[in-house]
Amino acid sequence: MGYQDIENEKALSIGSETQLFVDDAIVSAKRGVVRTLHPARKLDQPALVPDRPWEGNRVYIYGTVHYDPDVQRFRMWYLARLGRGQNHRAPGLRERQGDLILYATSEDGIHWEKPNLGLHEFDGSRENNILIFDKHSPTVIIDEAADPAERYKMAGWDWTQEQFGYWVAHSADGLVWNEYPVNPVLMNSDETLEAITVAHAPHEGEYFAFHRRWGEVGGHRRRLIAVATSSDFLAWSDPELIIISDEQDDTWVQDPEQRTEFYGMSGFVYGRQFLGFLPVFNVVKDVRGQEDGTAPLSSRGAVGSEQSPWDGPIEAQLAHSRDGRTWARFADRSPIIPRGKAGSFDAGCILCAADRPVIHNDEVWHYYTAINTMHGGPMPPKTATIARAVWRLDGFVSLDAGHFEGVVETVALNPMGGSSVRSAGQLEVNADASEGSLAVEVLSANGETHPGFSRQECAEFRSDSVRHVVRWSEHERLPAGQPLRLRFHLDNTQLYSFRIRTAE
Repeated sequence: MGYQDIENEKALSIGSETQLFVDDAIVSAKRGVVRTLHPARKLDQPALVPDRPWEGNRVYIYGTVHYDPDVQRFRMWYLARLGRGQNHRAPGLRERQGDLILYATSEDGIHWEKPNLGLHEFDGSRENNILIFDKHSPTVIIDEAADPAERYKMAGWDWTQEQFGYWVAHSADGLVWNEYPVNPVLMNSDETLEAITVAHAPHEGEYFAFHRRWGEVGGHRRRLIAVATSSDFLAWSDPELIIISDEQDDTWVQDPEQRTEFYGMSGFVYGRQFLGFLPVFNVVKDVRGQEDGTAPLSSRGAVGSEQSPWDGPIEAQLAHSRDGRTWARFADRSPIIPRGKAGSFDAGCILCAADRPVIHNDEVWHYYTAINTMHGGPMPPKTATIARAVWRLDGFVSLDAGHFEGVVETVALNPMGGSSVRSAGQLEVNADASEGSLAVEVLSANGETHPGFSRQECAEFRSDSVRHVVRWSEHERLPAGQPLRLRFHLDNTQLYSFRIRTAE
């Protein structure tokens, strides 16, 4: 093995995907910069509200939003909960919770239509957008490599089985679903797991099912986050706890019954890493007494079947992972989707979010369930609606420098994953240097400046762009066929991400 081969082995292999600065996995050194979380921008009003009889007074994006380029429309699979005692209105609906999976479409992602699908009867009519009865938390995955009959895959909690578990199905169009013969999967005999999102990670060759499990922490039985994996969507590994409450979560607690729990997690692939939106539930009051926390709503404590016995606010924090199994949260644990001001549609809870965001018009759109009261609020006035959060492209976290220069240097990188590709890559940077400047120096794996790629030869970047192409005096592309490091020089600049693109 030659010297170059050894250096290639040491370098981190990357492709043309986005490289974020959410953690230090790709950073070897930095100085004069701080890592900043950017909370979402939100619409003034919900994007979708319960305005049909079969939606009751609450709709949830325990589900998926997907932009379909073939029809140039957004598609949404979402949830409504009617509650018990409604099966006389919908033949085929069982008692349980009265959960319905519904379908909507939109041209702009803000104004949504609820088409008449004609699949199920409600109040004597089939003019409704009901897709499926008695399922919860529907993740819909579009698998372009699958057989056309299985292009769409769905996983969701199944209320119809005596054995608790998840239901997996497939569809050619996302509307008419056929269940796989292996149901139920991810079974559990004594827990209602409901909240689940499934991420497909092609680079890992696996599906990751992120869901909540009950566990004992600090003398309390709490909702925690677990993951199970599958290579084929049908056979799943045993769940493994990945995010657990700790002492920092409970610093706000004043009474013995109070604690912090996690209401679920939307875990998704972004670039080649995982991000998660984690609904953090501060349980300020629990009226169940000594009852089992997994009992049906109709038997919980002194509240009615339509009111939760657990009360408190919920906000979404950012979690991140490089492999889907080992997770961390942003250092100060401030919310990535904060609650709204008092009296607003999301003043009480950011309850849950879609399984993954939508990238559209150089922005990240993520749909979330908004509740106007705390979790245990009575209905009315409690309502659940679906809202939209927005970031700039890759805009969750940045490394920021002030007027004193900041420097960020990457680990040794092997562009294009060490493949046989030998064409030079073009460096794109996502940064806001509108009040300062950014320059990039290219180094060898050993840290020596490549001739022609010094900081002085780089054309400084002095604007705000999500895909600024970096150029040097005599070069528009990076050195080819060898590992390299990138050293970013920042002056009053926010650095969000970079990527290396090639003609291939």
